[in-house]
Amino acid sequence: MTREPNYIFAVGRIRALEKFLISQSVFEEAIAADLAGALRLFVESDLYSDELLHIKDSRGLEDVLARELAKLKGLVAELIPDKDLLLLLDADIHCVEKVLASCRSAFLQDYLRHLIDMHNIKTFLRLYLLKEPQEKLKAHLECQGFIPINDLLKLYSQDLAALLNRLEYVSKHYRSLDYTYYLTEAVQRAVKENSFVYLEKAINDFLMQILKEAKYITFGPEPVLAYYFAKLNEINLMRMIIMAKFSGIPAEQVQERLNAVYA
Repeated sequence: MTREPNYIFAVGRIRALEKFLISQSVFEEAIAADLAGALRLFVESDLYSDELLHIKDSRGLEDVLARELAKLKGLVAELIPDKDLLLLLDADIHCVEKVLASCRSAFLQDYLRHLIDMHNIKTFLRLYLLKEPQEKLKAHLECQGFIPINDLLKLYSQDLAALLNRLEYVSKHYRSLDYTYYLTEAVQRAVKENSFVYLEKAINDFLMQILKEAKYITFGPEPVLAYYFAKLNEINLMRMIIMAKFSGIPAEQVQERLNAVYA
């Protein structure tokens, strides 16, 4: 069978599955509900097992979500014949670099370079706040996105304002991209509060916005991988909300951490 019929079928199946992705409003409703109500809302999406209704603790939750993730990976492996692209399911930054070397999709190349940039920015800030030497940063920046690694290394010895200034003008295909539009407040909070919670949210919001462009691609692996990353984000948000209820974390704090979704 040729690859074309595979992707025609694959995208058609993904478009049908996208209708069951959990919306922002449902997540907000789940945050406001009690544990039983939140679990019921997730199961009523029609794609999650009834097992979710019976979890009693974090271990039970992780068992159920691990099975959901395995099912998701199995679906993607079934729909994408390209083994190199399937490396992205491992969520390893080194796999991303390998896929970049062989990927022909302009959309996926751009998304992966953004992914690398976000990883490198987060790594830069983490080591910067810990006052680690530049050599340690150099050892951790092995992959390059739109921002050259050498630029980040040069900025490491400067005031943090220099990083934000550099993030304001990122070259993307000879056009300027402003990362500070998405990240400035989160970076400032990371420094002030020594917490990366809001930076993680800002990064996920940005990546989800980039990912949504796959909704307009009618043929190829892009919609399948976009669905995978969207569903992975959904599973992570479910984990965050349910774990918060186990731990008694106030709904207001959970709401602040709720990032954008694909639906």
